[in-house]
Amino acid sequence: MESGDSLRAFTGKWHAAWPEQDVLAVFVPACQRELVSAWGALLSELHESLFSLEHDAVRQAKSQWWVQELLAMPGNTARQPLSRFLQGRNAPFNAMAAPMAELAALVPVKAASTGDLFRQLTPLAQAVSACEAALLGTRSGADDVQAIIGQWLSMRLPHGLNAFDRAMLPMHLLARHQVMADAGTPSALRQDWLLELTGVLETQRPENWYRHAQLRFTRRRIAALRHRDTPNIGPGHAWDAWRCVRQGLRG
Repeated sequence: MESGDSLRAFTGKWHAAWPEQDVLAVFVPACQRELVSAWGALLSELHESLFSLEHDAVRQAKSQWWVQELLAMPGNTARQPLSRFLQGRNAPFNAMAAPMAELAALVPVKAASTGDLFRQLTPLAQAVSACEAALLGTRSGADDVQAIIGQWLSMRLPHGLNAFDRAMLPMHLLARHQVMADAGTPSALRQDWLLELTGVLETQRPENWYRHAQLRFTRRRIAALRHRDTPNIGPGHAWDAWRCVRQGLRG
């Protein structure tokens, strides 16, 4: 098991990027708080290695390194602080390795439509959802998978819109706004993408309490991004966190 400053450096990085996690931690039982933060931080690191690194060689190398870490976790031979802390628990971490490697080969992801984009990201999201449910002792369903993908896509906003992969924007939106790869991102394009993400996520009802909380945070973040670059944390986040954790404990 990993603990101390090395673990807190990564969980702190995750909470700094998504301050909503500080709110969630208030309501999570103390016995699960570190586990929940470490799991979220691990997913954030996987997301960064897959989607956020600009240089192909660096991104591929980092992604493959994480693939090896995931494969090593069930045997308690992982090396990274987050994977060392989580390894050995009864969850199929290694099942995320193959879909992650397959997705890494596709980055930058090019999808014809929003539906096509979600389909390309689904195999890894399904593996993440199954692992998450096992780790937290909950259930997993199709809505959990959609919610995971929605959070991944929102994590690329707004800065990723001008990055190497245009934040994975589907081609039909780029064509509609006639945006070239080296052009800026007009407000109308950003608004259309946020509207499409809202449409996909507004009807989802995850079975996993943790994923339900993340979905509510994601919806609020997407709504806020329609007006500003930095979402504000407010009482609504506390309501979301309390409600989802309470429902999870009851279940």
